[in-house]
Amino acid sequence: MDLKMKVVLLLFFLGLTTTIIDARFEPNSLITQVISNGVKSTCKPCCNNCSCTFSIPPQCRCKDVKPTCHSACKTCRCFESFPLKCDCLDITDFCYEPCNSTIAKAH
Repeated sequence: MDLKMKVVLLLFFLGLTTTIIDARFEPNSLITQVISNGVKSTCKPCCNNCSCTFSIPPQCRCKDVKPTCHSACKTCRCFESFPLKCDCLDITDFCYEPCNSTIAKAH
């Protein structure tokens, strides 16, 4: 490969890396669009670790950290790790059903 091609490839990868680092998982960013299209969800919304405030109405948030967010999640945040770790940032006034049947039977 000649020097010009190496420089072009270097600049391309540098620009791509900068775009991903600057994205900060904003709703319209490139990385969030890729994650929401390819990784997003399980088929039924569920949550094993939900916490709510005592306010009326309550403000609840699912604190599960999994490779994907549940299907009803509107704001899924994924960390650059392997394996992928994602959590849902949505605030609702309820908790979803537990994901595991053993947890559901315990409640």
